[in-house]
Amino acid sequence: MSLRFRRSMKLMPGVRLNFSKETVGLSFGVPGARYTINSKGRRTVSTGIPGTGIYNVETLSSGTRSRRSSAAAIAQETETWQAPPAPGLFARKPERELNKFLLDIYNSDHRDDPSSVIEKANALKELYPELKYPLDLISFLHGATDEKWETDVAKWGATLWEQRDAAFSNKYVLKYFKGIKPGVTISPGITTQLHYNVQTLGFIWSEILQSLKKYDEAVAVLMQIEPDQMVGISLADIEISVGDFDGAIETTEDIEVFDDATAMMMVLRGVAFRGKDMHEAAIECFKRALKQKQMPEALAHRALFERGVTYGLMGKKAMGVKDLEKILVDNPDYPEVEKKLAELKK
Repeated sequence: MSLRFRRSMKLMPGVRLNFSKETVGLSFGVPGARYTINSKGRRTVSTGIPGTGIYNVETLSSGTRSRRSSAAAIAQETETWQAPPAPGLFARKPERELNKFLLDIYNSDHRDDPSSVIEKANALKELYPELKYPLDLISFLHGATDEKWETDVAKWGATLWEQRDAAFSNKYVLKYFKGIKPGVTISPGITTQLHYNVQTLGFIWSEILQSLKKYDEAVAVLMQIEPDQMVGISLADIEISVGDFDGAIETTEDIEVFDDATAMMMVLRGVAFRGKDMHEAAIECFKRALKQKQMPEALAHRALFERGVTYGLMGKKAMGVKDLEKILVDNPDYPEVEKKLAELKK
């Protein structure tokens, strides 16, 4: 007996994201002619006559890597640190001042608020213009957590995204940013766990654009970063936000729950079905998501909340109340739960 393991989702017409236990890839084209590339570098072209079963697959590159290069890539991705690395013995003053700045703002005994971080970053940038990129990235990151800086953050985000390649190839960013791991909420219940890199900047900027209801621009940003499950989640979330429930259902098709990300996609699929008044299909999606073992509390609560709301719309108020009250056991402050419970208990 063979075991089949394939996951796929549509990113846009003619473009699909495919992921397996070992690789992530993209495929482009139409029935009868497709080009595929995966995260191991394998590139193939498949051509054929739709409906006949006759096709040809040509491998352009096997994508095989040496054991050493693969291990190096993994080590780079998983490297963490508790504090910035010390400047070298012959480091110039700008680098030493940047190191002191990072140690200061990330001091666990006295964390600076966003305004203080931005003020210190601007003062340091005036003294050392060559620190522009690392300091601007830090200011944007911290400003994004405070509504006071909303207008400035929108301007900084647009500029940094346009200059992202230069920013993240900066020698100081490469050296000192590996230990900065912002938690970016892609959708309530799912958060990224990446260090501060182009991918993370893209997710933050996309979320800000969504908060400004600039959905087309948010999608454009997502299409420019490396396709992964988080991108799929964010795209489905946007489609639901604008009422494109058919699009969200197509984006999440062929999903089988095997980790937190696919559980989240299944929840969003259920929300999209509910948006089309297909309540039984929605309930089935939430049930499948909740079968994921050792699910993070926030994700389980999201699935329970959406299922509880759906039960209420179906007239099954007692079942809806049961799901919502399960959330209160762990999190009495979960948004909207008290309001929804009051509605169901009328």
